[in-house]
Amino acid sequence: MGETDDKDTAPPAAPTEKPTTESPAAPEPHQEPEADPKETEKLLATREEKTDDKETEKPADEKKKSSENVNGTEEIINIPDETSTETVKVEDEKAKTEKPNKVQAEEREVKPKKVPAGAFKLPGFFNKGKAKEADGADNELLEKQETDKDAKAAEAEEKPKRAGFFANLRLRNPFAKKQAEPVPTEDNKAKPDEEENDEVTAEATDKKPEEETPAEKKEEEAGQAPKKGLLDALKVPLASIIPKRFKSATGEGEDDLELGKRPKNRAGLASMETLDDSMKDTETKDTVDNKPGANGTDSEALVKPEEKKDAEKEEAEEPAPSKYPCLERIRNYRCTVDDIAIITGIVVFLLLLALIIAFTFIGKSEPVTAPVRDGKYIETVTSCGKVEGILEDGAFAFRGIPYAVPPVGPLRWKAAQPIDNINYCWNETLKAHNSTPVCWQFYADGKVDGAEDCLTLDVITPHVRYDNPLPVVVLIGAESFTGDSPGKLRPSTRYARARDVIFVRPNFRLNVFGFLALEQLTKSSHPPTSGNYGLSDIIAALKWIQLNIAHFGGNPESVTLFGHRAGGTMVAALASSNKTSKLFARSWISSAASIYPGNPLPESEKANTAYLGRIKCEDAECLRDKEDEDVLDAVPDTWRRIFPDLPSVEENATANHEWLVLDGHILQQHPADVWSTETGKLKYVIGSTAHESHSEKLYMKYTEWTPELVTKHVNESKIGELGLTEEALKRYNATYQGLVAMISDIRTVCPLMTISQKLLTSQFYVVTQTGGELGIANVDSDIQAILGRYEPKTPEQRRYVSAIQQLFYHYVSHGEIKSELRRKLLDIGQDALPTYNSENCDFWIKNDVVPRYARLD
Repeated sequence: MGETDDKDTAPPAAPTEKPTTESPAAPEPHQEPEADPKETEKLLATREEKTDDKETEKPADEKKKSSENVNGTEEIINIPDETSTETVKVEDEKAKTEKPNKVQAEEREVKPKKVPAGAFKLPGFFNKGKAKEADGADNELLEKQETDKDAKAAEAEEKPKRAGFFANLRLRNPFAKKQAEPVPTEDNKAKPDEEENDEVTAEATDKKPEEETPAEKKEEEAGQAPKKGLLDALKVPLASIIPKRFKSATGEGEDDLELGKRPKNRAGLASMETLDDSMKDTETKDTVDNKPGANGTDSEALVKPEEKKDAEKEEAEEPAPSKYPCLERIRNYRCTVDDIAIITGIVVFLLLLALIIAFTFIGKSEPVTAPVRDGKYIETVTSCGKVEGILEDGAFAFRGIPYAVPPVGPLRWKAAQPIDNINYCWNETLKAHNSTPVCWQFYADGKVDGAEDCLTLDVITPHVRYDNPLPVVVLIGAESFTGDSPGKLRPSTRYARARDVIFVRPNFRLNVFGFLALEQLTKSSHPPTSGNYGLSDIIAALKWIQLNIAHFGGNPESVTLFGHRAGGTMVAALASSNKTSKLFARSWISSAASIYPGNPLPESEKANTAYLGRIKCEDAECLRDKEDEDVLDAVPDTWRRIFPDLPSVEENATANHEWLVLDGHILQQHPADVWSTETGKLKYVIGSTAHESHSEKLYMKYTEWTPELVTKHVNESKIGELGLTEEALKRYNATYQGLVAMISDIRTVCPLMTISQKLLTSQFYVVTQTGGELGIANVDSDIQAILGRYEPKTPEQRRYVSAIQQLFYHYVSHGEIKSELRRKLLDIGQDALPTYNSENCDFWIKNDVVPRYARLD
């Protein structure tokens, strides 16, 4: 093929050998010319030495001349002197066909100096620094080759030069190879080390900044639009909020992608790579060769195919920043200090805005603890007004707070009415410092005391706190239905503080004021009913607790109803009523009676008609007009309290007066019938003491209870009539303590055990720890120890106090007995053990003594 064939057969030339000056003939279509493997290397080597200003070593440099246009905007090659555009094309084709082993050999022969990034320009580099002349269309190809080399250097320099966390570090970017790599050519295959070194030493070179300025201006004045144009200007800012800057080959000029610009060196690199691919691609080469000007006179045939692929090349080389996760973008130095500052500012602004909204729209929370005034007084609120309590023994006491409308005048013998009228409330603050009188009642010594306006309650709390509600214990204490209330069941300020519980003790009506059932009273009420007024008082107190106890630091969902003796009987009756649903969660019943109302309301009304003759009234209006003392004086002696003893021979259990009645309102059916169908929602603890029936009246019957007197006393009772004296004395011993234990089992302990066995959610206990001068466990032994009034004198008694307190307060706080003691009969001596022996109770049950002769309050 003319001159081209001569070149292919020529021996390898030295690095300084001058290239052929004759123009080769145009290659035939579809015929790829053979390339001299040394031509590109010679050009590169010559350019490197030209950079060091050694022009005299290469004669070929003198034959290539370059000049600048008068306006300095276009770079041209003086082609008529030596070569043409076709020569450059052929040389590139030869360079692509060069084998790798020849490149390595040549690279060992030629050891060029460090070439500055952006200085690879073909072939006008040989006349670099000289005046350049425009050469028509051929200049476009040479210009493209120059910008391609500049783009390669700029891309290699791109990431280290970008502003970011490591802007001052001149190190190789380890993540550069993970992105789309440029298309390999003979140049970047032969000199990988040079390009890597260019990244590190790009700014250490001595090239002049003004050398790149004409090349940048040339593309603008030539009318060439950026390769991506407006699309790139819109796409890049949307893809990332991070501004991306690229330094030019000189290191001085910067192009900002946010402004829609693109580094010209990157465009040149993409064009060179596209050119190499199009020359390798046979289909593209045929198209170029068949076009006019393919012989080197028209370079547009080589430029147009690469423009079609330019957008795809750019996206393959560098994915959009938005495709990277934030952490990966930071690793690739795509996050600048400005970006971090902006994000931090936004976060701080949002936090400040949230705080402003919180303080503006969320009101100040109420104080956690109520303030104490003068170190002694504390104030809180109720549904009827403010109340003020007083500090006592480390806890606060509120005494005499009204919880229901006074049951006087027309409200006598009517169910308690909650305070829902402002006329019954108080102005300013109620000074709840002192105790109020109890309701009318009979005491054990025959004394009568009390008041009719008595529906108040006391609250003892360790602190008035709203953030940590405490369990509540409601104390229902009465020795009998006729009086002696609250008896020993009084709240302890010391134990409220020590055990973190709140005690509430309401007053409730007793005797005829609390339980009289008469036909005249039934007709005057709506709904028509009478009796059980004292139970309605307790229900009203429980409703007040649900409404107000939170203001005293209590938890309305953790209320324990604690009843003793007649109070325990009332608690057991309330537990079977449907009027107390959700008013309390659990109950503790101590030494209660086991005989509950069995007569319906009409039968009870008939049994009480004798009272009308004693008070001399015939209608309800007359009864309500009577004075308090007159009402109490008319009570028959048989209605008064009866002290327990062994059942007598002539005793008729049904002849005794029953205070509780099936009124059809509070008590609609017998408690035993309710317990047989108990679903297990309400929890019970039922218990008593081993010597519950001890009384001063029984103990003082004889000066000294000898075995003979004990045996005589048993023989004269129903036990002797049944012929059970000998067996009974073997079980209990012929002592006063044995006699009292026998009476307690028949009257209280064994009947309560039979009731507890009917309840699915009940626990039964018996206190056997003795004390006092008589060495007995009297009726108050359990409640005195629970409330801290038991005086232990021996280590066993101290252990007993600790055991029963742990049992009680664990039940109050957690609603259950300890797991190892559940569903057992507990024997509480010096320890609480599930070892109670029920053989004695089985003996009395077998002989029909229990529960027939159980105690009736």
